[in-house]
Amino acid sequence: MGDNNKEKLLQAGIELLSEKTFSEITMDLVAESSNMSKPMIYYYFKSKEGYYRSLAKYLLKMAREMMKDMFSPDFSLRDSLTRYVKFRIEFAEIKPGLARAFMSMVHDPNIGLMIEDLKSEFNLMRIEVFDPVFERAVETGEIDPGTDRVLVMTMLNSSIIAFTMKILNRFPSIEFPDPAGMVDIIFDGIKGCGAKGGRQ
Repeated sequence: MGDNNKEKLLQAGIELLSEKTFSEITMDLVAESSNMSKPMIYYYFKSKEGYYRSLAKYLLKMAREMMKDMFSPDFSLRDSLTRYVKFRIEFAEIKPGLARAFMSMVHDPNIGLMIEDLKSEFNLMRIEVFDPVFERAVETGEIDPGTDRVLVMTMLNSSIIAFTMKILNRFPSIEFPDPAGMVDIIFDGIKGCGAKGGRQ
């Protein structure tokens, strides 16, 4: 029963993040949204900061599980990145509330206070999701061994975030980006001697 209550409180936070930032979520709002008492929040999370940290970790765990399907050693790095871009853009259109919750983690200044606590989650995501695909790409000659994988993902995520924000804010004349084209631009700088050119 305890785990169910905790999950319910975290789900309430995700729903609230679809409309608000971390900073705007009060424990009164969480209690109201979850139909649970405020003391129950403090029982499970000890403090407001504890709740924020748990909510951020919960979101990162969700992200890691979703990305496992896209970043598989069974696919080339190019294919994995293309699938990733396509998923992220479609996700913003299909699940805007959850996409806004993830965006809150990127933009809320209070996340900086939790960054040390979240490092283990980011490292786990890198080890489980990204590293195996990048290592295989080096072994097969798809990318140069000196490729900075953090820089690659930062560049790609920056572009995805820009399109996601446009979709979520309903900017006029938004054209759906070509995922493979976005990846091709990055691959021009990282492909190894055994890699083929862009799309056929």
